[in-house]
Amino acid sequence: MMEILYTGLHPSTLGLLKVKLQEQEVAFNEVPENAVKQMDGDLKNYSVLLVGEEVGNPVRVAQEAYARDKHLSVLLINDERNFVRVKQSLQFSPFIGPTVVCVSNQVQERLVDIVQDAVQRTEQRRSFQYIRNSVVPAMNISASALEKVRGDYTAKVLEEAPIGAVLLSKYGRVLTINTYAAHLFGKTEREVLGTSLLSVFPEEVQKEVERFLYQSPISEPKKVFELNLQRGQKYLEISLAEVDDRNTDKFKILIMNDITATIHAQQHTQAHLEELEKVNANLKRVNTDLDTFVYTASHDLKSPILNIEGLVHLLEISLGERKKDVEVELEHIKASVQRFKNTVEDLTEVARIQKSFEQEASLLQIDKLVEDVKNLISFEISSSGAKIELDSLEAPQVVFSKRNLKSIIYNLLSNAIKYRSPDREPHIKIRTWQEGSNFFLQVWDNGLGIPFKKQEKVFELFKRLHAHVKGTGIGLYIVKRIVQNNGGSIDLQSTEGEGSVFTVRLKV
Repeated sequence: MMEILYTGLHPSTLGLLKVKLQEQEVAFNEVPENAVKQMDGDLKNYSVLLVGEEVGNPVRVAQEAYARDKHLSVLLINDERNFVRVKQSLQFSPFIGPTVVCVSNQVQERLVDIVQDAVQRTEQRRSFQYIRNSVVPAMNISASALEKVRGDYTAKVLEEAPIGAVLLSKYGRVLTINTYAAHLFGKTEREVLGTSLLSVFPEEVQKEVERFLYQSPISEPKKVFELNLQRGQKYLEISLAEVDDRNTDKFKILIMNDITATIHAQQHTQAHLEELEKVNANLKRVNTDLDTFVYTASHDLKSPILNIEGLVHLLEISLGERKKDVEVELEHIKASVQRFKNTVEDLTEVARIQKSFEQEASLLQIDKLVEDVKNLISFEISSSGAKIELDSLEAPQVVFSKRNLKSIIYNLLSNAIKYRSPDREPHIKIRTWQEGSNFFLQVWDNGLGIPFKKQEKVFELFKRLHAHVKGTGIGLYIVKRIVQNNGGSIDLQSTEGEGSVFTVRLKV
């Protein structure tokens, strides 16, 4: 059975793997991020360790795993935002070996092939290590009998191992080769035995293979060769080691592994990532242009709106006693102008969010920030009789942009009051906590609630689900924009008629 150990996998990534591997015998075992360092002997029970997108320090987890089991494949699975950063960090991190690989979750279904390949590599490393460490205890048998047992045992294991194994003479002749290795070249063992190993390689790579085989001393123990065979392109990873026989010349043993599927998956991944980078660059440019347009348009609209507002005021004065004849119409005009002003101000706020994302963060006290917001909406709180509770003991402070976090709290609190139930006084609970590098802010209310089919729409621009409440439908869009710019997420759980829970996750 394939035993997969994982920590911090995003639910969508875990779900994908479970669906695609459901026809195989696979067991998924979750472990907390900080528990890997305590699994000294237990890691040998697993075929691969998956360090997911939600782990705060994936490189440190990889170091702890590698220190305890140097044969276990470790995949660091990252989202698009962190893939390049983690991959670069991995290149310069000490105490990490070739068993640790960084993968982007953008490869989607190809992640399944990468995981399966990692499992096979773990099995190969452990098989090879088992072969090297196999020693028959000293017994009362002759040296020749012991040597025969060793030879037969080693030959049997090599023949059954899921890797290619070749024993070469000092002249490069094949003395022993297992079935797996012979089949890599489309040949039988009999066809290869006694021949020069170079002859089974395509002519265009023979010189490169020769330089690799005859290193003295061996400075490059492992190399990947690209072969153009009759059956198609193939990538072989070959490991080279010397076997020292005191009575004769040195032999060489080669361990071969077909990594064609892995290389193709990596190439597809790289091409996909490059395409994503182009798409992201285009999206950023479009977003920048859109933000500039929104900011300019909203700024240019302010002046004519103020002029209209002034003209309405002058009209009221000039009408004098006749004002009462058109008082209803004037009120409608003033209400329309005010709605127009509110919409323009909201558009300006949307543009500001993108421009202010890079602003300097500072250490914020949650209780003080909540009090600031409560002062801004004090009239709404008192008129609705809203009860607001704050629990920030687990995370009383955070380093973040003050204006942006204040905007998040303001929009969530004001919405909780605005969309209160007419059957009960509004009760709102705010809670904060921290997990690794993630800061969580949760706002619970007992308001109207949102139907399940409409919950995703609440984050859309100008989307309002309750027409009886005044507003422009832009508050939750602003919250989601701030959260996305940060690389975080916002989750909504709501039951119609009972209330809603908004959970914001920020990377800090």
